[in-house]
Amino acid sequence: MKKRKIFSAISALMMTIFAVGSLKTSAATVNLSEQQKKEYYKQYEEIVDEINSGEPNATLELVPFEEFNSEDYLEPSEFEKYAAERADVKFTPTLESKSGSGITPFITVSASKTETVKSNETSAVIIKGSFNTQYNSSAKRQMFSGINSITSSSSKGTWRQTGYTPTLIDGGRTYEIIVGGKLTINSLTSMHNITVEFYCNANGSVS
Repeated sequence: MKKRKIFSAISALMMTIFAVGSLKTSAATVNLSEQQKKEYYKQYEEIVDEINSGEPNATLELVPFEEFNSEDYLEPSEFEKYAAERADVKFTPTLESKSGSGITPFITVSASKTETVKSNETSAVIIKGSFNTQYNSSAKRQMFSGINSITSSSSKGTWRQTGYTPTLIDGGRTYEIIVGGKLTINSLTSMHNITVEFYCNANGSVS
């Protein structure tokens, strides 16, 4: 009789990819006229173009003028500092996981990982994966056999996932997944490719 068991695993990765704090300085504390807003927006466009030209990996975008929130207007010098920080996001991983154990058909497993930028408040992108694992009789352990879904969302602002690219490594024990998406906070959009790894242990638990 062929030994084969299929398992489902759901994992969650919480990644803090940008920090937003007390950004609202002088321009945000006064009421700007429509003409002033247009002048600021034009300067913002020039700042974004300059940053994108000078930073090979920068992919900043402004939301359309009609959608730019009044409370997001900053003095151009402050906006430049903020935009430069958004273009240079750094990821610092920490691990925090909880998973089930034991070989049981159709077990549901949850896990979480956190990547943090330490600066004022934090905004987190949460990536969830649903996987199948399969018993490998030669290795005498569970291995990944496929992905059901990869989804993601943001705790602040708006995150729009643009796709993902999975690579199965370590002989089927690890999925390395690049998740692409666009994060919009404070009327500024930045594109990100986040690399995460999900590991399947011998019993089929995923972390």
